[in-house]
Amino acid sequence: VTRGGAGGRARCLCDRPSLLEIPALIIMTSACCPVGSLPYLAATHTATGRVVDLGAVELYANTTAASSTTGILICPDVWGWNGGRVRAIADGLSEQGYKVAVGKFLAPALDGGTDGDALPPDGDFSMDWIKQFPWETQRPKVEAALGFLKAEGCSKIGVLGFCYGGHPACWASTVEPSVVCGVVLHPSMQLEGFAFGGDTAALLKSVRCPFLLAPAGNDLPMWSACGEFGEALKASAKGADCVFKEFPDMSHGWSCRGDLADEKVRRDVEAVMKDAIGFFAKYVLA
Repeated sequence: VTRGGAGGRARCLCDRPSLLEIPALIIMTSACCPVGSLPYLAATHTATGRVVDLGAVELYANTTAASSTTGILICPDVWGWNGGRVRAIADGLSEQGYKVAVGKFLAPALDGGTDGDALPPDGDFSMDWIKQFPWETQRPKVEAALGFLKAEGCSKIGVLGFCYGGHPACWASTVEPSVVCGVVLHPSMQLEGFAFGGDTAALLKSVRCPFLLAPAGNDLPMWSACGEFGEALKASAKGADCVFKEFPDMSHGWSCRGDLADEKVRRDVEAVMKDAIGFFAKYVLA
């Protein structure tokens, strides 16, 4: 386990209390984003991609890396395909040589959502609303998005999930052989159990490729490498290659919604994106 931020060092925080000892934490994080998570951030980036309607799902796509055979599917957080820095990150990854697609996965949106997807800017998370999106519902959307990248010539694909997006990102790795790695920032895959009636540990054990998880301070200890979910991921087919990078100074949502005017936030946004780019390069570009 690597601790992010200034003076990062490898360590495993196995002395954290178990989830069974902290039922209040379970209650707080059952609602996708833990207490203290960052709010909505309006998108200000001038996008360079395009919107594609596949019928099963709409995408924001940047395929300007015309000769590339590598792709990244971005599974956004609960403010959807045009919240915060999601499209800025997509365009940045395109500049790294990938064909990139961002899924509009949380439609029907709540109260109109943000650009027709997910939560509205002033909306609060709703468990009743998110329960509309179990994997059985999301699978055709995700498979259509992956199919788009494959039709664009991508033979190797990485998945990048933010918050809720970690859930379909993990599932994608179980059904599509071209998905060769995944990155999840401030993960919320616990929704598999809390919202969708499944088994989160079983989902994590079923992933078929290496994953990098980057939990914020208030995602811990639930997403510690030494917790139940961390151990489940390490028990997956490529568990020995999975990486946990903790950012204890950050709040859930920082990577795509944090205020870059804050020196620590900027530091850790840059650090986690460097980690993600390196992870994708190792497995998708290899």
